[in-house]
Amino acid sequence: MALASYLTNRSFVLKALLLILGAFYFAAGALPKFGDYWVILNISRAFAVDPLHFMAGTYGVAYPPTFHALQGTWLWLGSYLFHYDLTNSTQYLSHQTSFGIFPFCGMIPIVVALFLLVGIAYKELRNKWLALICFGPITFVSVNMWGQLDVVCVLFIFVSMILLQRALKAEKYFSVLLLGYLALGVSMQFKTYGGLLLPVYAIYTLALVRTRKVDTPKSLLILGSCLAAFLVAMFIVWLPYPGWFSAVILHGESGWLLRRPSPLFQVPIWVLGYVFILCYSAVRVLRKPLTSLRDDRYFAFDNFAIVAWFFIAVFTQVQWWLFLLAPALLVLDSFRSKHGLVFCILILITWPFYPMGFTQIVRFFPMITGLWFGWVFTVLAGLLLFWVFALSKELSDKEAKSSTVT
Repeated sequence: MALASYLTNRSFVLKALLLILGAFYFAAGALPKFGDYWVILNISRAFAVDPLHFMAGTYGVAYPPTFHALQGTWLWLGSYLFHYDLTNSTQYLSHQTSFGIFPFCGMIPIVVALFLLVGIAYKELRNKWLALICFGPITFVSVNMWGQLDVVCVLFIFVSMILLQRALKAEKYFSVLLLGYLALGVSMQFKTYGGLLLPVYAIYTLALVRTRKVDTPKSLLILGSCLAAFLVAMFIVWLPYPGWFSAVILHGESGWLLRRPSPLFQVPIWVLGYVFILCYSAVRVLRKPLTSLRDDRYFAFDNFAIVAWFFIAVFTQVQWWLFLLAPALLVLDSFRSKHGLVFCILILITWPFYPMGFTQIVRFFPMITGLWFGWVFTVLAGLLLFWVFALSKELSDKEAKSSTVT
């Protein structure tokens, strides 16, 4: 008991684990990557050579320009430090599984974003041990094996959620609200799925101004300013590259997201469930705004329900599952039930067998049948469904106890 009390109070073991895992992830950044990383890296290399015209001179641009600017700037700096040639792309794409200074430098911005995510989780969450989940298998595959940029997007989504939570209880809430919407808008400069949470933010913003008894014109001005901040943060990076906006945003990943079919019905029914969850949240939050704003769990639950439903209804790409990390951390930190941690651990254990990435992650395994893939997806969807149900039950039990007391 004395040892357990010491570990809890001093958290020495946690800090040591985080440092060891951080060093391991940094070293593992040198591991060979799959094809997507090299495509992204080559586009960033093109930015370092010609920042204003790099999108026109590259093939397969799928993301907004911000990450390519960050990674390209770092590659440009590395070219002076380590003397590699950025103008010759073929020498870096001909051996895509090899290791060298050039690909390792390209990993630095991704690893730094991961370290920032872990540090913010450690600093802001009440349960500091939850920061370890940021180093889980989903993150390892997305960051170290795939070299994907999703962790950068998740970092800003997580920051925006924390800022919105603070704004809901702050006296001078307007500036914190703006920062939260700005952070969400910045996340859209990397990947666009953070936009799924924007309606939830708007619902809670309306509830906030209602509780502060703000008149209608001022309420609309506050909400309009927040939405404007989001839009400015999202679109400002496209000013030098207007010709690519349609291809990347309207017909690229965002359009692909909206068209994703359900694995059962082969049509994008997830949109119907998404609208239903938003309507349900709006009725509950705006009907009892004080209750919803006083308890952090409501905001965490609504964001988690949106993200969980997306993965329940859509057979999506492997690295996108990192999107679940941001709301899951808030849910695990806010709810008292230990079932959430069990669900989270089961998802982390099951996820490496996820159909759309298993055969590429573990190449020495034989090809798994489509039936096995279906079972794995069903297990993951079921775990998320039960997790949402458990969270909803805890909220309803709390409301029932409150009504009994009053």
